[in-house]
Amino acid sequence: MTEDKMRIIDSDVHPWINGDIEGLMPYLSTAWQRRFEGKRSTLPDHPLRPPLAGATSIRRDATPPGGGAGGSDPEFMKEDHLDRYNIEYAVLSSIQAGKLVTLPNTDEAVTLARAFNDYFREEWLAVDSRYRLAMSVAPHDPFVAAEEIRRIGDEEGIVAVFVPLLNILMGNRYYYPIYEAAEERGLPILIHPTGTEGGFQTSVAFAGGIPSTYIERHTVFPEIAMASITSMVLEGVFVRFPELKVVAAEFGYSWAPHMLWRMDQNWREFRREVPWIKHEPSKYVLKHIRFTSQPAEEPEKTEYLLQILEMVHADRTMLFSTDYPHWDTDTPETAYRRLPEPMKQRIFYNNAAELYGLGTPAQV
Repeated sequence: MTEDKMRIIDSDVHPWINGDIEGLMPYLSTAWQRRFEGKRSTLPDHPLRPPLAGATSIRRDATPPGGGAGGSDPEFMKEDHLDRYNIEYAVLSSIQAGKLVTLPNTDEAVTLARAFNDYFREEWLAVDSRYRLAMSVAPHDPFVAAEEIRRIGDEEGIVAVFVPLLNILMGNRYYYPIYEAAEERGLPILIHPTGTEGGFQTSVAFAGGIPSTYIERHTVFPEIAMASITSMVLEGVFVRFPELKVVAAEFGYSWAPHMLWRMDQNWREFRREVPWIKHEPSKYVLKHIRFTSQPAEEPEKTEYLLQILEMVHADRTMLFSTDYPHWDTDTPETAYRRLPEPMKQRIFYNNAAELYGLGTPAQV
């Protein structure tokens, strides 16, 4: 298979709303517009931001010609990203919506989550059929979150449910209403760093304490995914919801083999503690969990990368992603250049096509 025939689904792209909540005002009632006027019109952000692309961590070369933040113009993103790399579909997840976990007020969070969804349905999905949306929910009230999934989960263009993480492990039955609604609609759950981890009382915490620099935070992001996946598997989420899938986006993946081996070993020794787990935990992970390629981890030798991808069964579990328009974007031209073509096509297209029901899987 030649490079020019490589089909691509980008499973992690970040749109931006200029003005933050101010940009959502047309999608809020008059009463809620008044509620968010002035200082309340900006969602809280973590004080530790990357020392590269300014306050939003977005590349300067992704700035639309008409101004605004990178990722804020669906027409420019079409040209700068989708057209440039011949991307057939791009799954949108809103980091701004992820910051809803910082809000202690449940009514504010669920109202804004609905407004975010309505905004992206009208302002993005209507622009180009290649855009697909990971709709956002506020986990503050899982029953209301489930209602939101049922409200729009069947609509064309909705392919996943982005659940910003509270400081409650994902295997906890607290999340069951969300999982039930997502499984009912055939939508995978997507988890992703929100930029709020370890910085707010309601946001998911880091193990051991609070990092003091951005580089520390960025380095230890994988521990959040490890804890979430381990909790879901061993608490029996995939026994209760056998069709549910989860995408761990932008947490890396080189840690996954270690997690699989450790879970399997501990299960052999302590399986009496979790009698509902009938198979090795790694089997549940390989069936239900998907990882995204960005940030593409780069060991010193290519053969090391190939070994890691083999150990994580990348031909089944890995989804290509760019993280456009953030500072550490991985382009289709630079990611996984030395992979065998059959595995590369599985990662770049087929795994996502099968997960999200997009297009016809490419021949490999």
